Amino acid sequence: MGNTRKKKTYSPSHITGFFEIRDNKNPLYKGSVGGGIVLEAGCVTEVCLTNNPPVKARIKIEINGVEEEANTTKYVVENLAGKYEHEVNVRVSTDFDVPVGVGLGASGAGALSTALALNELLSLDMTLNEVAQIAHLAEVENSTGLGDVIAETYGGVVIRKKPGPPGIGMIDKIPHRKEKISYVVFGKKSTKAVLLDDSMKRGINEAGREAMKELIRKPNLDNFMLASRNFSLHSEVISDKCRDAIEAVDAEGKVASVAMLGDTVFVIGESEALREFGEVKESRISDVGAR
Repeated sequence: MGNTRKKKTYSPSHITGFFEIRDNKNPLYKGSVGGGIVLEAGCVTEVCLTNNPPVKARIKIEINGVEEEANTTKYVVENLAGKYEHEVNVRVSTDFDVPVGVGLGASGAGALSTALALNELLSLDMTLNEVAQIAHLAEVENSTGLGDVIAETYGGVVIRKKPGPPGIGMIDKIPHRKEKISYVVFGKKSTKAVLLDDSMKRGINEAGREAMKELIRKPNLDNFMLASRNFSLHSEVISDKCRDAIEAVDAEGKVASVAMLGDTVFVIGESEALREFGEVKESRISDVGAR
């Protein structure tokens, strides 16, 4: 057994309220603009490197204790540790406080926390922007997300004004108190399937443009929720169950919306109406990004 080095890193998760897809032949410039909320609940990743020359190394990725394909994280490992592949075994184990595949930016968080850990373990001396750019590329190349990484790098209630990762994309933030966000998860949704459907993309982009105009007119948290709700009702990517939950919360006098692209309904603060729809999970808005 060779010597083993370990590093633990954290990334928050991210709820996208609304977005508009911006395509580009260069994946660093491809992404989305839109608005979202970064949550304290996210993931902790532990990366272990074990020296074992001269055999070709293995990459092992575990999500919540189970070995997975995890192509987005694998992309990060292959890009950052690739040139060491005859020297080290890499084991990445990520534990999530949020469900995966439900619109909470889990794949971006996993990629970003893995990239941060490898940067330190391999003494790559990359800046935060450079590390985040690798995570963004991983998401775009694997069609698992478009705008989560830049938000998860910075934290807060984020308006993504220019697509791409930190250093290329541009964000602004909405001031907030550390409000609590409550959400109910109905099921999983494949981001990939939606991103590959052209007519769906058109609907998303029209609704996304409108939502952004609405938010910029009055950039506060309440208006973010209204813009997000309008987006989710007009972009035709939500399930009947999500629609029912939004209407129930509406009747209670509050505003709920859907985490994009997922089957998850969220609200600021608490909602009695939401409890009727399943187990309510909670997290506070995170002011800090991955670290």
